[in-house]
Amino acid sequence: MTLTPATRLYGVVGDPIAHSLSPLIHNRWIAEARLDAVYVALHLKSAEPASDLRALARAGFSGLNVTLPHKTAALAAARAVSPEAEGVGAANTLVRDADGEWSAHNTDIEGFSLALAAAGAQNLSGKRVVLIGAGGAARAAVVALGARGANLAIVNRSNANALRLGADLAPTAEIWGMDRLTQLASEADLVINSASLGHDGERLPALPAGRGRPFLDMSYGRPARDALAAASAAGWSAHDGLRMLVGQAEAAFRLWFGVAPDAEGALKACRAIVAVRT
Repeated sequence: MTLTPATRLYGVVGDPIAHSLSPLIHNRWIAEARLDAVYVALHLKSAEPASDLRALARAGFSGLNVTLPHKTAALAAARAVSPEAEGVGAANTLVRDADGEWSAHNTDIEGFSLALAAAGAQNLSGKRVVLIGAGGAARAAVVALGARGANLAIVNRSNANALRLGADLAPTAEIWGMDRLTQLASEADLVINSASLGHDGERLPALPAGRGRPFLDMSYGRPARDALAAASAAGWSAHDGLRMLVGQAEAAFRLWFGVAPDAEGALKACRAIVAVRT
């Protein structure tokens, strides 16, 4: 495409970020809508990410997606916060206002809800759900699961982070260390992995026999590969986070441009890329 002084800048910020399919998704939609805009990936490794995110608004970015580990920093970087982002305590989408300040939004809830539906797990009232991880992505999952009346257990490497998540958003949730995952999963109707283990080259503890129960990894591609393979081998119905990725991107695109994009086309394109990469 041809860049002009009027071209609007958008991007995704995270650490790591090279694996992200967000540029593929958003640039596809930008081209389809014939918008004068471009979307890039920005690797941000920072001790003060909120300050750096504010600097990107001053540098001319009109909107950002924010992924791990900067979702809570995105909330702190914003002047205005949507009810969804405030409720979750984390933001994954920033929109620059007329004064050059960020407003923070959370479209992960919408994306996660679509992923639950794709996994056949939207009806969770009274069901036993095990959530692995306690980071920014987990916060959106906890809000969505709580709204569905799930009986939640949170499993995490850091007990302190899990306790903080429970206190903030799920006071009735059980909190356990990662060593209890196998036992808890044996009794679960659904297991969800939101942890960044795959990004760090680590693996989940062994899963028990799945008997066709759903396992949803909120990551996709190489970071989710080992967990999905282990879940499938143990007899779980394994689902990656691509539906969530496209769903949250679709909601962000509507916030930025007021346009409803072709989500199914983007999902198909993403699956083709992931198949080649993994």
